[in-house]
Amino acid sequence: MKKVTTIILILAMLTVSVPVFAGTENDGPMVGDTLAARPLGLVSIGVGAALWVLSFPFAIMSGNIEKTTETFIANPVKYTVVRQVGDFDYELTSTPAEEAGKQ
Repeated sequence: MKKVTTIILILAMLTVSVPVFAGTENDGPMVGDTLAARPLGLVSIGVGAALWVLSFPFAIMSGNIEKTTETFIANPVKYTVVRQVGDFDYELTSTPAEEAGKQ
């Protein structure tokens, strides 16, 4: 009975998801982003957080906490969460402190 229920659910999901593959010019990047880049982005957030914790004592000593936080925490979060699905040309924006330093 569980096999029959599983097969029916899978067929129902495939039937409902057919319009997703209707064929626009941006299908490939969106599918690749959803299946590969976003999950890898989630992993990079975890790895970045671990690296941030390891580098934090050195960042305190060098006075580089903001740059370390931006690199290990903010950039992976922006790339994974803020970026539009399928937009691989996304450029990370700089922090207000970096903008003030450029002027």
